[in-house]
Amino acid sequence: MRGSVKIVIAAAVTCIVNPAQQAKNTTPNLSGYWQLQYDSRNVPRAKLTPQAASVNQDEIAKHDAQEIRWCHWFGVPYVMGTSPIEIAQNRTGGEIAIIFSTRNPSRHIYLNSSHPSAETFDPTSTGHSTAKWEGDTLVVDTIGFSDEGLLAIPGGGRRTNNSHLVERFRLLRNGNQLSVVSTWTDPSTFIEPHTYEFRYFRAPKGFEMPNVECDPADESRANFLLNPPGTQVR
Repeated sequence: MRGSVKIVIAAAVTCIVNPAQQAKNTTPNLSGYWQLQYDSRNVPRAKLTPQAASVNQDEIAKHDAQEIRWCHWFGVPYVMGTSPIEIAQNRTGGEIAIIFSTRNPSRHIYLNSSHPSAETFDPTSTGHSTAKWEGDTLVVDTIGFSDEGLLAIPGGGRRTNNSHLVERFRLLRNGNQLSVVSTWTDPSTFIEPHTYEFRYFRAPKGFEMPNVECDPADESRANFLLNPPGTQVR
């Protein structure tokens, strides 16, 4: 009889699931290659402050051309509009990386963490990202942007040192589509928070990430990028 009781108790114990482990097992897996299509972007016009609306567009174009010419990191948000991207989700649930084929380091998104202080973090074109799960949605919070890279934000405005980005990642259509809703706030740029959505499609099996090269020493390439059409030295 005592032996039977022990067996029943042991069986009951094995059925108890650690709540943290259960949450980890049910967390959506965003890992994989994702591609944008021609109809993947829903981007309304941003409501800009008078200061942001008066920025010289020629200066913006000149800045971006120089960044491309010298193969600088493109940064966020530009790289999120490139295709394909790869998402690698750490099995322990502590970090998610987004990898690009373009000239840019990976984005590292730290879960259940906090941003470092401004005294210890040097701003970058990609910023510093933390995240948490809200049900089936990964909410990513990014600050700490520099004024390097391509600064244009879809819909209008430019990234600044004061920009704050919140992204909501959610799988759709049985995991074959990924919605990323981005909201920018910046009192010097936007009258109200600016929101747009990209929808990525999962790449087919066997897909391989391309590698885009960039050579700042290529004078022909620099000539093409910096001179008006038809005036380049051939």
